[in-house]
Amino acid sequence: MTFRIILPVACLLIAAPATASAQDKPEAPPTAEMQKRFSEAYNHGDVDAMAAAFTDNAVRVTPSGIFEGRDAIRGSFQEALKLGLHDHSAKILVSRSEGAFLFNAGTWQAKLGDQPFHGYYSAIIVQQDGQPRILEETVTVAAP
Repeated sequence: MTFRIILPVACLLIAAPATASAQDKPEAPPTAEMQKRFSEAYNHGDVDAMAAAFTDNAVRVTPSGIFEGRDAIRGSFQEALKLGLHDHSAKILVSRSEGAFLFNAGTWQAKLGDQPFHGYYSAIIVQQDGQPRILEETVTVAAP
């Protein structure tokens, strides 16, 4: 595969909900629990649980396309997992509340085979069905 093909497809999964480490700015505990559930789902290839991190009407913007709704986002995760993306991690650099919204922005890194990738993400998180869920997420890939 060429880098041109790998890059957009890898973006389907690389920016997952992230939590801050103990040395970073503290964040709301519900977001930390959401990250834990997402990471467990990712490690087990559970696309249904991964998609559950998003609202029913979420929008996910990646270099590979715009995915609207939980079903479309689930499908994008299925395609990404087929590629073998691994060693994903993310770090929150900005986290703040704005009314009913929690805004997170940070960095991510992952590998596809031996090829490392990294980039940036932002996410708007809301409460849905009593749980924090991603309403909007945008993922970018850093220029090589």
